[in-house]
Amino acid sequence: MGSLDTSAASSFVYAKASGLLAKSFTGENAIKLFSVQSLRELYTLLFDDEVPSVPEVLLSKEIEVKSEEKFLTQYKNLLDEFEQPSPILSEILSFYEYEISEKSADSEENAKNDRERIMALWNSLSSLSGTDRENLEQLYKMEISFKNILWVLRLKVYYRFSPEEILEHLVYSENRKRKDDVLAREAVAIARKDISSYDDWKNWKYAEFLNPHEEGVIWEIDPCWIERSLKSYLAKAYKRFFHKDPMSVTSLVSWFRIKQYELDCIRAVAEGLRLGVEQERVMEVAGYASAQSV
Repeated sequence: MGSLDTSAASSFVYAKASGLLAKSFTGENAIKLFSVQSLRELYTLLFDDEVPSVPEVLLSKEIEVKSEEKFLTQYKNLLDEFEQPSPILSEILSFYEYEISEKSADSEENAKNDRERIMALWNSLSSLSGTDRENLEQLYKMEISFKNILWVLRLKVYYRFSPEEILEHLVYSENRKRKDDVLAREAVAIARKDISSYDDWKNWKYAEFLNPHEEGVIWEIDPCWIERSLKSYLAKAYKRFFHKDPMSVTSLVSWFRIKQYELDCIRAVAEGLRLGVEQERVMEVAGYASAQSV
């Protein structure tokens, strides 16, 4: 189908996106993912073609690659319905592809690139107006704030950076690195917390996402646990906004993020099946057990 006029395209795309979400493995449907018993069963659940006759390790990889291709193809097909899609719709795709290409890298140079790409995502909001601008500014503040929080945790736990060093590596909305910056203040607030003291964290704004603490047992904050929890929380927020403003830029950005979370869950399940990990542990890794379903 060729490009439609803006009004008709928005209506058509929202209807199509809604249909794709209804068939996705999120919300109540997500349990179908975590209940499969083999990689062959997972492949059959996700795709219509015959399961390839390949070793388990290759089938796991095939599922991950094919799921990502399906996700990106669906999104690009939705964008193709617009004669001129909003720049922010292309920016989130560009940012996703950047994250995938850089995910194996681990250097401070890489962190600098991350900050630049995140700022490009934040600045892309300037192309919007009205409700879309208001909605996505709210969602992006949350998303970037979470990224800053995770950077603080990783730098504290894995690299033992000092609070002063950590503050130099955060994303700020302005060139001035102010402690009350709208994107950085939540991260700044935890920069001096003791990573080995649960008492230091129990009253934290996002304390519900802390890894479990047992009295009398040595505890240290777990960045991976919190990352999974925050991802699930963020996906729930995007799901609310998908339905809040139908036929808007907000709804399509939200669709992308929800499907991105679904892809993370598929990857967790595929890897778990390959390694023989128990269902409960796979759900935990996917962030599904540490927060309510999306």
